[in-house]
Amino acid sequence: MNVEVVAGTSAGAVFGAAYSSGRSPAEIRHLTENLDNSSLTDWRISKASFMRVDALTQWVSTMARNTPIELMQRRFGAVAAVLDTGEPVLIDKGDAGMAVRASAAVPGAMQPVESVRGLLVDGGIASLVPVRFARAMGADVVIGVDIYCKSPRQTGGSFLTTFFQIARTQTCLVSRAEIAEADVIIAPSVSVTDMKSAAQRDASIRAGYDAAVLSMPAVLDLINRWSSEHSKVVLAP
Repeated sequence: MNVEVVAGTSAGAVFGAAYSSGRSPAEIRHLTENLDNSSLTDWRISKASFMRVDALTQWVSTMARNTPIELMQRRFGAVAAVLDTGEPVLIDKGDAGMAVRASAAVPGAMQPVESVRGLLVDGGIASLVPVRFARAMGADVVIGVDIYCKSPRQTGGSFLTTFFQIARTQTCLVSRAEIAEADVIIAPSVSVTDMKSAAQRDASIRAGYDAAVLSMPAVLDLINRWSSEHSKVVLAP
């Protein structure tokens, strides 16, 4: 399977940038397994957020070999959203770290990124699985990956749990129509309650692998139908 285009939102943008720059899945796994998550957390309390995100920006740029997006081996775009309007924005040029920083800027937690379009925040509020941008970038067949809406919900009656449940419900409702436009959806059930847990990380990787294997007959059927027309296959993490 020849993956030519990758469009990603938030966490999907992180790994989409690394993969598009030429990193192999094995390399990406190795780099993340040896990552100290606390090294990506740079606290700075302000009116807009309580994280500066400089460390994440630098780490993503390193993961992407410090390659400008427009020079990557595969066409790549990170999806963010304009804070004032909720309009989705595709960032397909410039520094990968800054593009991912905008795509993953959770409102209230991470500082928004300034742009000519306005302040940019987490693209998940507008395009959780960027199927439409993938097609706009030239994809003929879109394989969407959703690790959010089908995964187990948090339980409990705390304020934060209730807030996250409401945010998730709203995000998934907004994104439902676009996700349905993908040719194939890979939707593993992923539950991570401790970012430092190697067992949970390995279980998440396995869940993704198993979901992809189950989807392969449909993927291969699509590839066979498009091969005679020199189609492009895309991942939308």
